[in-house]
Amino acid sequence: MTLTGSFLPVSVVVCLLLLVTGMLWPAFAAAPGADAWQERARAERLADSRTWQVLLHYKPDLLGRTVSLIDDPRFFLAATGKNDPQAELDADIAALFRPADAEHPEEHMRCRFPARSRFLSESLEIDPALLPTVTCSELEQALVKIEPQRAVLIFPGNHNNSPASMFGHTLISIEGRHQSRLLSFAVNYAAHTDETNGFAYAVKGVFGLYPGYYSLLPYYVKVREYNDLERRDVWEYDLNLTPAEVERMTLHIWELRDIASEYYFFDENCSYNLLFLLEAARPELNLTDASRDWVIPLDTVRSVEQAGLVGTMRYRPSKATRIAALAGKMDRTETDLALELLADRLAVADLAATGLGNEAQMRILDVAIETTEFRYYRKELDQDAYQRRSLELLRARSRLGRAGEDYLGLADPGRPDHGHGSNRLALGIGMRGDDCYQELRLRPAYHNLLDADQGYLAGSQIDFANLVLRYTPERRQLALQSFDLIDIVSLSPRHAFFKPVSWKVTTGFRQRQFNDDDDHLVYRLNPGGGFTWGDERAMAYLLMETEGLLSGRFRDSFTLGAGGSAGVMATPLPKWKVHLAARQLWYELGDPHRGLEVSLRQNFAVNEKFSAVVEISRERIFGDYNTDAALLFNYYW
Repeated sequence: MTLTGSFLPVSVVVCLLLLVTGMLWPAFAAAPGADAWQERARAERLADSRTWQVLLHYKPDLLGRTVSLIDDPRFFLAATGKNDPQAELDADIAALFRPADAEHPEEHMRCRFPARSRFLSESLEIDPALLPTVTCSELEQALVKIEPQRAVLIFPGNHNNSPASMFGHTLISIEGRHQSRLLSFAVNYAAHTDETNGFAYAVKGVFGLYPGYYSLLPYYVKVREYNDLERRDVWEYDLNLTPAEVERMTLHIWELRDIASEYYFFDENCSYNLLFLLEAARPELNLTDASRDWVIPLDTVRSVEQAGLVGTMRYRPSKATRIAALAGKMDRTETDLALELLADRLAVADLAATGLGNEAQMRILDVAIETTEFRYYRKELDQDAYQRRSLELLRARSRLGRAGEDYLGLADPGRPDHGHGSNRLALGIGMRGDDCYQELRLRPAYHNLLDADQGYLAGSQIDFANLVLRYTPERRQLALQSFDLIDIVSLSPRHAFFKPVSWKVTTGFRQRQFNDDDDHLVYRLNPGGGFTWGDERAMAYLLMETEGLLSGRFRDSFTLGAGGSAGVMATPLPKWKVHLAARQLWYELGDPHRGLEVSLRQNFAVNEKFSAVVEISRERIFGDYNTDAALLFNYYW
């Protein structure tokens, strides 16, 4: 009895132990340490996966080696993480299992790099219960505040007077459940610089001498900057990303906060780096690999559309565009009254006594309201004066009711991504004097005064590295006709409420006739400034110019002159542009002589890819006259 009685409890205990062990064994077997998960990631070649390459911004360099485009060492947990995807993946997996620092819990891997953490956990199917408990309060609060649901690609047009925005810009807006787009958050990538000199900015930007940073701020702040301060129209493209994809992109944006990378003007710029965010949202996209060697914001918009990401589009005209549209519909009486209001020489209450109709009063008040806001944003009015005047104007305007649909009379500018490509190849024939020639022109960027304006600012020209080669069959001579490093023109029409200054700067190499009746290559620098009148349909301009030329053919190897140019540019038909110009310079230093040129140039656009150009010019240099006529066919892409 004693033996039997003592044996049964022991057997029961053994059975229970075996049962419990059998139940728990799968859990023990599925709970390896970080080493085991690293081995599994290597077996699955996770470091070579598309998502991991995107999240770490890895790209092959010129020698085919993998390297991240992020230059900030804080972006990597492994010492060699910038150029070793496997080492970085191993370090990140190890960090997942590391307990949070009690004093700095927000620096834990899962808080600092949430997109990477989620990817690793989901790809390796790591049970969350196996990971240490971590509270990411800052991240959670940010997600609640942003509430990512939808994404919008934003394209503000080019602005010649801002060095960082000469080619336009792109950013992404992250929208929540609210209805107002202005309450969303804008994701921006830009060079960190206070440089205002366009030439210095371009040179430093080409060589990556600026750090670039991602930033997240309320979208209405960027709208005010672009629409109001910089007078730039904005186009908003809804992206067909799912809420889950938008959240994944937001997590990657969080990883990039305060992280620096070298900003390059032509490739690793605002547009190129935003493509990584879209790929983080949907890794199967191939936007960065498909981009060109030089990346221009408008081309980025086109590539996003071609990838099937674009839904509807909305046009947001700038304050300057709205004012110009209203000013164009106002007669002299309305304009004078609006100026009297703005100068505080006419009381708002007295406007109704002028006898003008409702719509005329609307135009006067709207122009006064918009111009008052613009002056306040530019700090030309203090806050007290702004609030007093704007409240009076808004009260008077509200009593007149809503305007009709065609009140502004804004012409549809068309979608900028449906305009001509920024690259241009031209082939043609011509005659200079008695010599026939064949000509090739190649321009990698961006827009010429004669190019169709859809998607570009009318009256603006930004040509970089414009190469012209000319072959003369009779002489069997191939010559570099010109190579413009930079050729920028900003013709900004003036009216009663805006009085901008127009300007130009050109520098590069060009063939020029000398007193030996032959052409020779010279280097030139040609800045100028003046005024423009009219609108996008027809404008006239007058510019004062100086020009410095360098060549061993000149006496003392240089000449310096001053003078001016005048011209008229018109669009008689939607696809036909005409530019008539005259230019006279007096060279008084170095090698005294005179230079006179009159030209007529026309561009006939077939579509966004093809156009035909007819050019006729006559010049007088060193007392000799020459006539040049050419027919060229442009191909844009």
